[in-house]
Amino acid sequence: MPDIIFSSIIRDLKAASRIKDHPFRYFTLATSDINGTPKMRTVVLRDTNDQLQLIFYTDKRSQKINHIKEYDTVSLLFFDRKRLLQISIQAKAKIITDDAILQSIWNQIPQKSRKEYRSKLSPGKTIKKPEAIDYLEGKHFFSIIKLIPDHIEYLRLKRSNHIRVVFKKENNNWEGVFIAP
Repeated sequence: MPDIIFSSIIRDLKAASRIKDHPFRYFTLATSDINGTPKMRTVVLRDTNDQLQLIFYTDKRSQKINHIKEYDTVSLLFFDRKRLLQISIQAKAKIITDDAILQSIWNQIPQKSRKEYRSKLSPGKTIKKPEAIDYLEGKHFFSIIKLIPDHIEYLRLKRSNHIRVVFKKENNNWEGVFIAP
């Protein structure tokens, strides 16, 4: 049965990167700052490949980039309220620096969405009002983060028995075992 559950996780994560209203489309990403303080934020799942590597986009000036450079282990949290299903993932985060890959993805982003990566100010800077943001023409700060999972926890709240499974990746193989909820 853990194999069936693992397949369902892969199916859900792949669907979430394609279907805008999928409950896993937006997920919580936790990083640690230089002092070890956890920092959480919501990001958008953009792609999931067959190796279960996940992709999201960010501004290369954001604090999460600095956190990942300092400590590349991150945590992800997905929750589906209707199914009462939680997926928690530990992963290594890799900042994509290959210009050809970045440009290829950038070219696929709709013009209206590119604005998010062209702000003159870096994310987190103080402003007087939301309308006070200026944008650059031609230059952008688009970045891609790849997440490579090595530990996944599945929790399904279900009467009469909750189901909890932990999956660990060892030698490129995933092994799953049931654990007490």
